[in-house]
Amino acid sequence: MKTKTFNPILAILIAVFLTTTYSVQAQKGQIETNNGTLIIDEEKIVQDLLEAFNLGTENVLELFHEDAIIEYPYAHSLGTPSKLDKTQYGNYLKGALANMPDIAFSLVKSYMVQNHVVWAEFHGEVVIPSTKQLYKQDYVARIMLKNGKIIHYKEYWNPLAVSAMGDHAEVNKMFNNKSKK
Repeated sequence: MKTKTFNPILAILIAVFLTTTYSVQAQKGQIETNNGTLIIDEEKIVQDLLEAFNLGTENVLELFHEDAIIEYPYAHSLGTPSKLDKTQYGNYLKGALANMPDIAFSLVKSYMVQNHVVWAEFHGEVVIPSTKQLYKQDYVARIMLKNGKIIHYKEYWNPLAVSAMGDHAEVNKMFNNKSKK
C-alpha cells in the first residue's frame, strides 16, 4: 500500500486561492438577501449614483430602496429640506438637477467600512444656468445599502458654496418647488 505524501506545491496553490477569494470578498461588501449573498462593489455604487445625476431624476431614484431616507444635514441653513423620503427626494431632484445640468464629478474615492455601509468623497463642478456662476462643491456621503439599493443616503457639503446658485430666495425656490416636472 502506497502512503500519500504531503505536496507542498498543491498546498501553496490552495492557500493562494483561498487568500485571494477571501481578500476579494473582504474588499467588496457582501449583503445577505433572500436570494443568497450579493457582492457589493462600492466603487460601482458611487459611480452609478454620480452618473445618474446627469441622466435625470428617475435614473437616480432607481438606485434607491422604496423606504430610503435622504439627509442633507446642512440644508436647513439654506431653508431647504434636510431629511427626505424617496418621493420627496424625487421632487427635490427635479429642481436640483434642472439647475445643475451636466455636473462634472472628479476626485472620487469610496470606502466600504462595513458590509452595507460605504463612505464616498467627490468633487463636483457645474455652471449654474440662471446665474452663469461656477458652482464648486466637495462632498462627503455616507451610503447605507439594503438588498443592493440605497436605503440611507447622508450627504455633507459646504453651504457657502451654494451662493453660486443665487441668493437665499432663489436657492429656496430651486429646491422646494414641487411643481417642477
